Amino acid sequence: MAKLKANDWGALSPQLLLSRLPNALAFGLQEVHPDPEPLKNLDDDVPIEMPDTSSEFSLAGLQSPSREAALQVLSHAWGDYDSRHHMPEDHWIENLIAHIDSMVNLRVAHVREWISSNVARFQSGQASIEELMRMFESATVDLKSNLQLCKLKCGRCELLCIQSRLHDGQHDCQTSHDCIHSCDFCASSGKMKACSMSAGHAGYHICIVNAHLCGHVCKLFGRQGCPEECMKVIGHAEDDHLCATIVHACGQPCDLSQLSLSDGTTPPCRGTCGIASDVNHDQHLCDARLCSFPCQFCKRLCANTNHLHGLEDGAIHLCGEEHSCSEQCTAEGICEIETAPQSIEATFTGRHETFQYTKVACLAKRLRCAKTIPPGLVTHEGQHSHSLDQRVVHFCRAKLESFFRHPQQEHETRHGSMSSSRWAVDGPDDTGLEVEGRRFSSNDEGAPMMCNLVCQALGRHVHIDYCRAEDATACLGNNEAQHIFKRLLPHADCPKDFLTHNLFWRRSGFKDPYSREEQTNFAKCDAMCSGPERTTAEGSAAQPSFCTLPLFHVPMEPNNDPATLGYVSNDGHFFACRNPVVMQQAFHVSSSMKLKDRQPLRNTPASDRIIQRSNNRFGAVLSSLYGFWSARAAAVAGRPSARQDSYSIILFDRSAVDAVVNDFSSSPDQLLDAVLRHNTSVGTNFTAAIQRAQSVMELYRSTERTPVVIFLSDGQCPIENQAVQDLCRAAVRLGRALSFHSVSFGQNKYSATLRTMFQIALEIQNNAPQDALGPAAVPSSYTNALDTVQLAETFLGIASSLTKPRGALIH
Repeated sequence: MAKLKANDWGALSPQLLLSRLPNALAFGLQEVHPDPEPLKNLDDDVPIEMPDTSSEFSLAGLQSPSREAALQVLSHAWGDYDSRHHMPEDHWIENLIAHIDSMVNLRVAHVREWISSNVARFQSGQASIEELMRMFESATVDLKSNLQLCKLKCGRCELLCIQSRLHDGQHDCQTSHDCIHSCDFCASSGKMKACSMSAGHAGYHICIVNAHLCGHVCKLFGRQGCPEECMKVIGHAEDDHLCATIVHACGQPCDLSQLSLSDGTTPPCRGTCGIASDVNHDQHLCDARLCSFPCQFCKRLCANTNHLHGLEDGAIHLCGEEHSCSEQCTAEGICEIETAPQSIEATFTGRHETFQYTKVACLAKRLRCAKTIPPGLVTHEGQHSHSLDQRVVHFCRAKLESFFRHPQQEHETRHGSMSSSRWAVDGPDDTGLEVEGRRFSSNDEGAPMMCNLVCQALGRHVHIDYCRAEDATACLGNNEAQHIFKRLLPHADCPKDFLTHNLFWRRSGFKDPYSREEQTNFAKCDAMCSGPERTTAEGSAAQPSFCTLPLFHVPMEPNNDPATLGYVSNDGHFFACRNPVVMQQAFHVSSSMKLKDRQPLRNTPASDRIIQRSNNRFGAVLSSLYGFWSARAAAVAGRPSARQDSYSIILFDRSAVDAVVNDFSSSPDQLLDAVLRHNTSVGTNFTAAIQRAQSVMELYRSTERTPVVIFLSDGQCPIENQAVQDLCRAAVRLGRALSFHSVSFGQNKYSATLRTMFQIALEIQNNAPQDALGPAAVPSSYTNALDTVQLAETFLGIASSLTKPRGALIH
């Protein structure tokens, strides 16, 4: 079992051992089905090498057929089982008990070593381990109790009952009940006749009594155990005829068996009075000499030596041994908070997707008392406590919830799935927030997230809580809380605030589980630079550049030059990287686009002009370019300085033509007019386009701008790798690595050349010297835009400054 991050779950827990304990004691195996698995150290999978028996033991309760069957099999497995009729019965019984005890002791020692090996790495005194050991000791008592023999006289002969002491029904020696020996009298004359007496009888073995002895009716005939015929010699002098039975018992039911218990049952005594019938007596007492009631704490018999102990008023049945207290700890607080992965995965169903996840629950446990009850007593001194350590700590009952107010100092806690929380995402109801590859929307349940990991998964983030101010204006100017003026699910009618990470955890009353470095990062603004490096392009990882100011900072003045490296965005965020506005140098688009399967975007300010001239693929490209130019113009609107973007547009078919070169000042409409003058033609020449791009780049080089080439085509054309390499190496030679973006406006299967061009550019870019004055260069990329909308999204990937949807879990 794998460990779960930050919760210290190992491969094994005492609970796992506890669940396998019955199999371990009954079979000597930790798993029985589908395949037997020996007792092992669960950390290294090494078997516990200890002698054991292959016998099966029973842990079943009272009057269980499986218990009697297991005991019978165990008895018959004894090598001297068949010697019963050739030795005194009490001697044979003692040997059988010794055999059973030896088998039990082997199994108990094996299981004890298995437990010791698996808990050795845990800290001593841990409550769950103490509970495991108590359960082991209790199960051991049950096991041994089930194997204690009855040892009262068989109901059909003179041997002793070898069923469990807890058996139901008649006492049974489990033999044929017939004596197996030959007649002593016939043997003396050389004849072999079987003894006709019952097994275990006293006196001579005899085939027919009146053939060798007196044979008259015993004067006590009818009493318990009387075989009827006189066993004295023929013609004996005494007047009384007596059988071989020494004591003719009373035979009445034992007084204890007549007792009716409060639950309607009868006591565990089925014996008859064993007092001599010729002796006057007021109580009927069977052959049992000890109390037949089980101890009220375990399955051992009561240690009282009076068999009729149960008839006494208020009788308490105790075995005379020390017992574990079975009561729950009564100390204030929670004994243990266990965070355990559930064995069955749960299903998350949200607005955007459905998936399986492992649900993790924090279980507040009230543990059993760890104190022991001294022999002969029914309770221990003092209150119940789950630990014998006087310094033991009980946890606070408070739960971590997003709205929980706690007046005390911070609490430590363990963490689990946020089952009682739901996502609140700023935006329309279907706005999706991506977290670790999963998309969540408002009102989606938060159970797949761990409360001590969700912040890390979100990165820079806000928390959302219900507003505590009576008037929303009270939240203004607060640098740790920002009022949300729109309705937001869940509970859309309840006003809410954005909170900083620090304020959220202070309000919770629990210790912030994140590192100091993470807390510092979470305190900063979540706005991202609009440069393409924020996205994950094919073959390269995202390299987002975040605003370096606090989360709820006052917007900076865009026109003020910062004192350090970086720039201020149009909406007042400061980024310690290069301004993406100055990083666009040239756009190169194909002219072989007269097909009308893709057309310009409708309902835009330039739609009519574009449709009139180029209602085809080329028009679709122009509408996307126009959207890009308009977005860039809006980003610098109101600034006194001129646009710093330098646009060059090269159209190509069989040859290349300059539509716009090194343009700093034209408006989006003017740029569009410059391109609309050109028409589509036939042919595609990637080499001519790349070589012209290199010439423009070298002619209008600038140390203030990073060269960026967007190479767009709807077709495929062969080109030598050398041509692309020359372009990229020329840029490196001029001082800045080229950021090359190939865009396929068509089916992906026709884009092999564009992919190769991107890969060549990316390799040279990655190997080029890094710019020490800014962050990593905008990585080269390849994009496949299947339709006009995707193409527009490709060009509009750069905006003023971008913030991912704000979202958080709220109770």
